Amino acid sequence: ECDTQKKLNFEVRMREGICRLLAVSTQREQLLRAVKDLMVCNARIRAYRAQLQAPKEEQSSETESKDRMACRAKVAISDIRIPLMWKGSDHFSKKEKSQRYAVFCLFRMGAEVFDTEVTIVDEAITDICFENVTIFDEASPDFQVKVEVYSCCTEESLCITNTPKKLAKKLKTSLSKATGKKLKAALEEDSPEPLLPANPVIHGAKYSLLAYTTLGLESAEDNFRTHNLTITGNEESSFWLPLYGNMCCRLVVQPSCMATDMMAGFLNQQQMVGGLMSWRRLYCVLRGGKLLCYYSPEEIEAKVEPALTVSINK
Repeated sequence: ECDTQKKLNFEVRMREGICRLLAVSTQREQLLRAVKDLMVCNARIRAYRAQLQAPKEEQSSETESKDRMACRAKVAISDIRIPLMWKGSDHFSKKEKSQRYAVFCLFRMGAEVFDTEVTIVDEAITDICFENVTIFDEASPDFQVKVEVYSCCTEESLCITNTPKKLAKKLKTSLSKATGKKLKAALEEDSPEPLLPANPVIHGAKYSLLAYTTLGLESAEDNFRTHNLTITGNEESSFWLPLYGNMCCRLVVQPSCMATDMMAGFLNQQQMVGGLMSWRRLYCVLRGGKLLCYYSPEEIEAKVEPALTVSINK
């Protein structure tokens, strides 16, 4: 809980910094990236607050049953490709200037939220590609990664209005003496966050949800795999892009028991030597579904091959 609170405080400070940056930004690309960063920041703040407000009973029961729970895993998603199906007249026409869109992906799993870089798409592009590798470190066996694709038409004029500071100043100067003393004092003494919106209003730089899907353990594969997308919006939407309705990516899962030593200690092995029963003492390590047996712990440090390997497959 303390760690989550620290993360929440960090994201709140980040949001304040991004809002200040937006207030002075004039470059289109800088604004588009800052607005995306603000969206990600707000998503993390909501996720951390939800985690902190989760019932204590759920957290305590999870701790009590930790010994009999399946191990956690790393989940990595990479090489995302989202095909587009432009009309032939749009894709092959040699327009001097075509509509351009800023697109990025958001990944959510529990209280973890990650994003990709912003990529610019126009009618000459046949696939929206993201080279980012996103890793979730603490996935449970029933994990669900929600993938959200956001887009924004970059051709609309960009202007920023009503940032918290500007709006607060406007309120303070316009309040009447009779009705506004208490509210004016609150605005001067406290943070404007409770009374003012977290997002400044930026005309022409509003990202909208274009499509989404959810990936689980059944979606994992060593190679690329195609997944269906649920598309939102329509051709009348300013953020709309002609998606085929699927997404290709690589989703891999590595249980922690496959990469770390889950158990180690001495075991006695029974064996027959010359018709007589005997025992030998071995130092054993359970790793990656195999019991690796050595004559001594020092052999592991010396990277000696194990004297005996037993596959644990039942």
